[in-house]
Amino acid sequence: MNKRPLCTALGAVVFLIILFRGFLEQERPEVYRGEKKTVQCQIEEISGQEDPVLTVRDVMEGDTMLCRRMRLLGTAGGGNFTGLKIGNILSVTGEIHSFPRPGNPGQFDEYRYYRDQGISYRFFAETVTVQDGACKKLEQWLCDVRAALYENIMSCLPPEEAGVAAAMLLGERAALSREIRSLYQENGISHILAISGLHISFIGAGIFFLLRSTVMPMKPAALVTGTLLVLYGQLTGFSISAQRAVWMMLCFLAAKLFGRRYDIYCALALSALIQLLIHPTVLFQAGFLLSYGTVLGIALFVRQFQRTDGKYPEIFRIFLGGLGIQIVTAPILLYYYYEINPYSVFVNLLVLPLVSILLVMSAAGCLITGFFQGAGRFLFGIVHYILLFYHRLGGVVREFPMACYITGRPEGWQILLYYLLLILWTALTVQTGEKRNNAWAGRKLVRAGLLPAAVIVLLFQMPEEKHLKITNLDVGQGDCTCIRLSGKTILIDGGSSDVAEVGKYRISKYLKYHGIRRLDYIFITHSDSDHTGGIAEIIQDHNRMGFDIGTLVFPDVEKRDESYKELERLCQGCGILVKKMKKGDRVRVGGMDIRCIHPRRDYDWRTENDYSLVLSVGYGGFRGLFVGDLEHAGEEEILRDITDVDYLKAGHHGSAGSSGEEFLAALSPEIAVISAGEGNRYGHPAPAALERLRQAGADIYSTIDSGAVTVDTDGSRIRVSTYK
Repeated sequence: MNKRPLCTALGAVVFLIILFRGFLEQERPEVYRGEKKTVQCQIEEISGQEDPVLTVRDVMEGDTMLCRRMRLLGTAGGGNFTGLKIGNILSVTGEIHSFPRPGNPGQFDEYRYYRDQGISYRFFAETVTVQDGACKKLEQWLCDVRAALYENIMSCLPPEEAGVAAAMLLGERAALSREIRSLYQENGISHILAISGLHISFIGAGIFFLLRSTVMPMKPAALVTGTLLVLYGQLTGFSISAQRAVWMMLCFLAAKLFGRRYDIYCALALSALIQLLIHPTVLFQAGFLLSYGTVLGIALFVRQFQRTDGKYPEIFRIFLGGLGIQIVTAPILLYYYYEINPYSVFVNLLVLPLVSILLVMSAAGCLITGFFQGAGRFLFGIVHYILLFYHRLGGVVREFPMACYITGRPEGWQILLYYLLLILWTALTVQTGEKRNNAWAGRKLVRAGLLPAAVIVLLFQMPEEKHLKITNLDVGQGDCTCIRLSGKTILIDGGSSDVAEVGKYRISKYLKYHGIRRLDYIFITHSDSDHTGGIAEIIQDHNRMGFDIGTLVFPDVEKRDESYKELERLCQGCGILVKKMKKGDRVRVGGMDIRCIHPRRDYDWRTENDYSLVLSVGYGGFRGLFVGDLEHAGEEEILRDITDVDYLKAGHHGSAGSSGEEFLAALSPEIAVISAGEGNRYGHPAPAALERLRQAGADIYSTIDSGAVTVDTDGSRIRVSTYK
């Protein structure tokens, strides 16, 4: 076997990055929350056509370096980016914000995502002044070309298909609707929306062989193709997968240029080394691992599936190849996304054969439309019908049973053991010459069991301890509590007034992270949207999200507001069992005793907060109280029914009108948790409420400072942990 020093070097670099990860990530840039600043910077990149976003570099505040790179965004009625060019030096006044860190397990880490690209802050521009109009002509020309091609796409395709074509060909994702993004992701075909290795390889190989077979000898064709690939990568923004593909194609062209043999492992290693030396922590990004893992799977593993010696049709070999890629990348997908679509192999079998046609027609349509609009529209018509087929196919498949199978995040030991079993399977599969003749008789039997064993290891979930776990999620200005015990899961509320699609991006992500597929009970304390908005999202899409919902419980009051009725109709329309709870009712779930102590059915409430469902939760010697948005009037109503508690979910986000002295004196809580959003306009938690909780002797935790707060108890001992 040939020596591959680049592969050895890559292994050493990866080992060092893992070893010194803590050191690489210890940089803590100053935190900003909307402070007004005036900075000077240079435009490095302009992305987005409808609402441009600038990436700027060498950001200075006076004579002080603020950061190396930053994202610059416009504001309504604020900074105007019209006429700006790449290379311009600007003076910008506006608000600076740090990227938020996740507050819950499973939540997308926006801070780390941008940090790995060397981007420290986002800046909302109010005024923009060009100090130096110097322009980087090549970069700006490519930017103008991308804008012209984008206009060609948008003028010839309906909005949904135009967004896909622009993302696929130009790296412009702003026109993609959230529905289309979700559709492609849920069906395992989101790779089509990226400037992937398939795109670059197809374009590079096409240009090279076209030039080679028509107008140029080998070496000039390789040089021209390499130059065009680099320009195309620059035009599309050079994503991780695009960088990987461009470097690998350059290695292929260099091999042609110098008459050497192309080695896919060395090309892959060189590409990865270049990216890791520039941004070491990109090693921990899903995009990096999936891009390189797919190619490595093809090189190391998929060829074993395709050793069919012509016995099977080509379509079967394609299917097996796709299956191999899925097997290699499964741990990465589950580690970052916690779910899998078991039908994605079959979807890709139907989708992938058309991708080359889609690319050719889209590229040709972009170029021709500017000169011959009729011909361009004809080509884009083919694109339209292919994408329409993709969308219809995705819409059908997402409704299949178990189309979204939630697995939870696998542990590190599971992933390591999975890949060890996979390597062993590969080693036992490769047989040549004498080794094939002397093969151990039981080899086939052992080999046949290794892949199922690897899958079982990856999907195995450790049985939970018989502990009660109460987690107050960080949902911004809102409320959501998840209670887990002995395989049973309960939600109490779920909504937010300042986090968009909180059900999809925070609540469901937390549940999927922990492998939770069934919600046995959902208790709705009252109808305010900051307590119900996320729950409504989950109810509407629970089948698509992969959740099974048992029972929704509402307060049983005679007088009901319209929001209450609307939510009740939504549950009934989705075929979900609805129950109502009033003072004195009880429910037992997995060893927990849940007792309702408010409201009475005839309770004459004045605001929605007044009729909040108040629940007392008991487990062994542990007592907890959940009071929704109850304030002083409601607290006085239940004074006779409460006693000492270990845990209090503080009422109404810690408002001044909640957690009264007499109420807290009756409870004497050891732990009080407040759910509120950073910088909320209500001033929650109020200083007066915090002081009353301190006087009552409670240890106070706030989701603003702590992120998700988890109370873990076996019924006697209590442990509190925070996510941040």
